[in-house]
Amino acid sequence: MKFTINKDTSLDDDYVDVRYRELHSTITQIMELCNEGQHTIVGDFEGQKHQIDISDILYIEWVDNHSCICTEKMIFTSALTIMRMEELLCAKGFVRISKPMIVNIRKVKWVSSILNMKLMAELVNGERVIINRHYREDMLKAIFKMGKEMKNE
Repeated sequence: MKFTINKDTSLDDDYVDVRYRELHSTITQIMELCNEGQHTIVGDFEGQKHQIDISDILYIEWVDNHSCICTEKMIFTSALTIMRMEELLCAKGFVRISKPMIVNIRKVKWVSSILNMKLMAELVNGERVIINRHYREDMLKAIFKMGKEMKNE
C-alpha cells in the first residue's frame, strides 16, 4: 500500500482521499479512523459504503462476525467489532446492553424490570431488547445521565 501526504495551507478543512483497487479490511479501518471525530459511521448496504448519522442508529448487534447497524429504515453491516463500535460510540449516547449489542440511549422509549435482574427496553420503532443483568447498572447510569442532560437543556 502506498500513500501520499501533502500539506496545503490554502484548504478550508482537512481532506483525505482514499483510492483503492479492492475494498478490504485495512481500507475500511482507514475510513473508520477518518470518521472517529465525526457524527457519522460507515456502513455497508448491498456492497456500497454509506455514511450513517449516529443519531439515526437504534442499536448495533454483532451477528455472524460482523456488526449490524440498525436504523428505523435500514440495516447496514460493518467489519468493525462490537467492542470497537462501543469505543467509538460510548461517549455519544450508546451503552452496552449485552455481550453482542449496544443501544442508542436516545432511542429508548421505556425500560422495565423483568425476571433474573434483567431489564427490557422498548425502542422508538416498537422493537424490544433485553438488557442483560451484567449490563443493567450501565444502562441505568446512562438513563440517569441522559435525564440530567435533558434537564439542563
